[in-house]
Amino acid sequence: MKRHPSLRDLSVDHHHGLVYARRLLKADALRADDRAEVVGRELVGDFLRFFAEQTNRHFREEEEVLLPAFARYGDPTHPSVVRMLVEHVHIRRLVSDLQHQMRQGQLSLETVRDTGTLLQAHIRLEENVIFPLIEKTLPEEALADLADNFAEFPSSASPSRGTVAET
Repeated sequence: MKRHPSLRDLSVDHHHGLVYARRLLKADALRADDRAEVVGRELVGDFLRFFAEQTNRHFREEEEVLLPAFARYGDPTHPSVVRMLVEHVHIRRLVSDLQHQMRQGQLSLETVRDTGTLLQAHIRLEENVIFPLIEKTLPEEALADLADNFAEFPSSASPSRGTVAET
């Protein structure tokens, strides 16, 4: 799908998020495996690092740059925008649950699966509904300004975008 240049970095983030969502969803296959606990803890640990280093910043960019720009020209109470924000909260809660479970040594594969399922659906919502809505609603000048606004977004919150090896 052709994406406006100002949204491409967010789409790249989405690709990385989909890789992790797929990994989390594969965790169900670990139930019968003797190494399930070890593999599951490694998988969730990798995901939690990815979330802390990249996804937190990604969510903040959407909430603090992208959606306020959209609100200047479109309806910020659009049902898809509301759903997006609610899903950000729900994903953060699931991440918090996974962090707690990891500390307690009682990882729930149900929470892992729920996180992967919601993350995958959330990314699809943004790519298939939210981004096209923004591209249709914002004038070209406002879309172009997004790139500068993302570039100025405080980088102290997390490292720059990285890559994810696909498995």
